[in-house]
Amino acid sequence: MAVYSELIKNFEKIREYVRDFYIFGFHTRESFDAKSKRTYDNEKRRIESWLSDHVHTSLEGHKKKVSVQVDSGNIFQNPLYQCYRSKTFTDNDIRLHFILMDALEDNAMSVSEIADYISANYGMIIDVQIIRIKLKEYVKEGLMSEVKSGRNILYTKTDCYADDIVSRYKGLGDMIKFFSEENPFGVVGSFIMDKLGAKNNIFVRKHAYMVHTLDDEILIDIMGAMEQKKAVLLSCVSRKNDIKHEITAVPLKIHCSVQTGRNYLIMYFTKQKRLMSVRVDSIVKVTPLDVVADYDTYYRYYEDNRRYLWGTSFGKSRRYGQKEHIHMEIAVDEAKEMYVVKRLECEKRSGTVTKKSNGLYSFDIDLFDANEAFPWIKTFIGRIVAFETTNEELQDKFDSDIARLYEIYGGAYE
Repeated sequence: MAVYSELIKNFEKIREYVRDFYIFGFHTRESFDAKSKRTYDNEKRRIESWLSDHVHTSLEGHKKKVSVQVDSGNIFQNPLYQCYRSKTFTDNDIRLHFILMDALEDNAMSVSEIADYISANYGMIIDVQIIRIKLKEYVKEGLMSEVKSGRNILYTKTDCYADDIVSRYKGLGDMIKFFSEENPFGVVGSFIMDKLGAKNNIFVRKHAYMVHTLDDEILIDIMGAMEQKKAVLLSCVSRKNDIKHEITAVPLKIHCSVQTGRNYLIMYFTKQKRLMSVRVDSIVKVTPLDVVADYDTYYRYYEDNRRYLWGTSFGKSRRYGQKEHIHMEIAVDEAKEMYVVKRLECEKRSGTVTKKSNGLYSFDIDLFDANEAFPWIKTFIGRIVAFETTNEELQDKFDSDIARLYEIYGGAYE
């Protein structure tokens, strides 16, 4: 029988369990049917050990439901960073790590010299290929550097230490504390703080979208493909119906919602010859493919069309490329309410604001999907004196909503 461990080999397991188990729903032991009951118990124990201060248990009848409750205004570090500190390792992995750190402390050595050093000083015989693979991994991670000397490649420890860098630049420590709670990749700052023995005791956020740190490993793979101008194969799962599917596309840009913190990947879908978007938290795996010769062309195409985006929607596929116009007029008391006009100017995105007369301002914009702007438009209810859009469904929805308001609160709507 397998022995329970708080450590785990595959971060994807952590990502899915934390999100599905706690973020997307309150599970009882009976309702969790994705895996066996033993799996439920193991994952529950594992996550409770990481997030013990934030686990909340409630009773529904005789059934116990578990959830995570976090008040971002009262904590200084994202508790979900603990998930990144849970990767398992073998005894040989950790032993070889410290042996290499010791062997290369003050020396530059070849792989064969390192093998001889280990044999002479530790009485161990380790395959040269295993040592070479580990050294290559450390060079990639920045822990080691390699230099060619004649026919040999010599390895040595890098002299880049977090405490040296922080002491060299005033205010850098506070900057790391600030960005350690930013999305994405705030976990990098958290790990640096671990090395420094530092704690964030300065910055808290009223609205912190902590769960999206779980997307960081997917994001780093996507951004690596973007940097190399490669296409990707995305393995995705729908958050609505759990249907799995794959998409081959060219990644172009990451958009982050300022309202929810959710990340979206904007990509060129070569099969349908169109731009499209996908939620990063629906991506399970990213597989880099070949370099795309026309990558710059696709990116310019995105740049030419981004002004027609309110969020990330390019509209319905059958109407791809068609723009929908929105025209809105609002009434403002210019003596007391110019802040409304300033807000309109600040939040207009690619739209235009025009003064039509004293106390009357208009807003116009062309979008691929006018529905995305509707929640924002509704924040001006009470000031809107005219609203028109070429999206007939949206126009009908607005008219019916206003008519319903008049019906509830009295008056007549024309």
